[in-house]
Amino acid sequence: MNDNTAEHPGPPAPPIYVWVLAAIIAGIEILFQLADAGILPWPDLRWHGYLLLAFFDPLFEAWLNGEKVPMIAWTGTISHVFAHGGAIHMALNTAAFLALGGMVANVLGPARFAILFLATALGGVLTFAAITDFRGPMVGVSGVLFGLIGALKRWEWRYIQIAGAPATQFWRTIIVLIVINVLLGFYFTMGGGLAWEAHLGGFIAGFLVAGPLAPRLAGPSPI
Repeated sequence: MNDNTAEHPGPPAPPIYVWVLAAIIAGIEILFQLADAGILPWPDLRWHGYLLLAFFDPLFEAWLNGEKVPMIAWTGTISHVFAHGGAIHMALNTAAFLALGGMVANVLGPARFAILFLATALGGVLTFAAITDFRGPMVGVSGVLFGLIGALKRWEWRYIQIAGAPATQFWRTIIVLIVINVLLGFYFTMGGGLAWEAHLGGFIAGFLVAGPLAPRLAGPSPI
């Protein structure tokens, strides 16, 4: 009997540091859920958590203008990735982070993955701040997720250029990502529910940074 599993073992598991980041993201939302349900005696824990972690564009703009603001005005540019707007939001993003983060982290290693993580979080939030005037909290790791996709597509584009391979799959993925964001943008029309600006900025940052981080890497993207 042929052992197809041995011949095709599949991609390696995400490194431990990717699991740790995912556990932090999930753990924070679990605490929020327990407080929302009254199991923990802190009914306002989610809002207080947002005040510690979320990105607030008005505070960021005030900080840029030299006004005296709380520390979250600038720490939120990174810490927003660890908070989410609900259990479904967290679960979908965490699952995607483990899949995409595992693929990219196994290529880059911990130091370069950390640089990519920070660059895509910043790229997403700065693009969000430049385009939107949303005054509420912006949370979620989706900007980083699109940055990870951007990194994979950068390596795919290099492969296309070197091997002379067709670019059909590359552009198909780009079109699908645009369509998904447009459709979700129409769906989440109330309260700024979809930070498509962060998705755009994260993707661009990931695409740009992935080249210098792995200057000789070229391979077809799995997505």
